[in-house]
Amino acid sequence: MAPAVDAYLCSYPKSGRTWMRFALSNLMDEVYGLGLDLDMENMFGLIPNDDGRKQTQPWKTLDAYRFAERSDVPFAAMSHLAWDERFATTPVVLLMRSPADSLVSHYYHMSRHAGEFKDDIDEFARDPLYGVPALVEHFASWEPHAEDPNVISVTYEQLRSEPLEPFSRIVAQLGIDATSAQMEQALEISSVERMREVERRSGVGAPNDYDRNDPQAMRVRKARVGGWREELSPETTDYLLGAFAQSESASALLERYSIVPQVETA
Repeated sequence: MAPAVDAYLCSYPKSGRTWMRFALSNLMDEVYGLGLDLDMENMFGLIPNDDGRKQTQPWKTLDAYRFAERSDVPFAAMSHLAWDERFATTPVVLLMRSPADSLVSHYYHMSRHAGEFKDDIDEFARDPLYGVPALVEHFASWEPHAEDPNVISVTYEQLRSEPLEPFSRIVAQLGIDATSAQMEQALEISSVERMREVERRSGVGAPNDYDRNDPQAMRVRKARVGGWREELSPETTDYLLGAFAQSESASALLERYSIVPQVETA
């Protein structure tokens, strides 16, 4: 049985969690001398998921944690869950991304990577399990807690713009005692290009049987800010914005952290 989790990084799917797991794993490997040859599979032995047993593969769960005997290594876990009591007192990093970009990335993940969704992106957006309704519910659940004393909030957009400052906040919140030089190095060796190379070599573990030569099927896909404008129709964009507008709490969280999808006018 895994020990108690020391800190969480929580996010909606496709908000930068794979990037942060890889960067944090590289950092912890250096800081704590773990001697890991990191890839896209074994990093879950250091930073596993707490998404509910029906929502993640067994080798990614808390029970897969490999460093219980190392009391000096913080036990950080990641979760896609809506807010619940497990996040009430434990230190939490809330990682958010513009919901339009998350939606597009999630569509390609579920259709081309996991092969579990067969319809087009417009249908995906309206799907109650994967689409906009789930996005709104997730943001609404976290809005009252985004500024709780035990929570810090960071956006994917901040990390892409000036990565060191928000990454250093994440590192401190998770209890990792690292220098600026160590953090800079971890970010450098966790670039999009480097992660794609690692993924093509190792994949992300069974049962994910996907075409690693298909850029849209990769776990590490485009890593862009604002790419949704090339993917979503005006009707689906209006649907997403309208759904968030109907939820006062979800829309408030987007506005507070400046991640409301902005429609460009001609």
